[in-house]
Amino acid sequence: MTADNFTLLAEDIAKRVATYQNGSPTTIIGPPTSGARVLNEFWRDALGGEFRCTGAGTPGTWIQIRPAAVTADPSSGTIPTGYLVLNATTGHIKRHTGGYVWEIP
Repeated sequence: MTADNFTLLAEDIAKRVATYQNGSPTTIIGPPTSGARVLNEFWRDALGGEFRCTGAGTPGTWIQIRPAAVTADPSSGTIPTGYLVLNATTGHIKRHTGGYVWEIP
C-alpha cells in the first residue's frame, strides 16, 4: 500500500455523510423502515445518526450506535421514538419521546 492509497482509504473511512439510496442522500430520520437488510449493515440517516443492523430481515432490527449532532432539537419530520441526538448548543444527549418532545435520559 502506498501513501496515496492510504490517504484515499483514510478519507473514505472518515466520511460522515448520509447513506445514499438510488444515488441521492437519504432523507430518512432514523433507521430504514423498508427493504431487505443484512446483519451488521451500517446506516447513516439524514441528520447524521448512525445505526447498525442487529437482525437481518425486512426492514431488519436496528440499534443506534451514534446520536445525531444537532444545534437545535428537531421539530419536524418523522422521528422515531427513542431516537438520540447530541444537542451541541446545550451539550446534552436527548431522547425523542414522541410528539417532538425530547428528554435528557
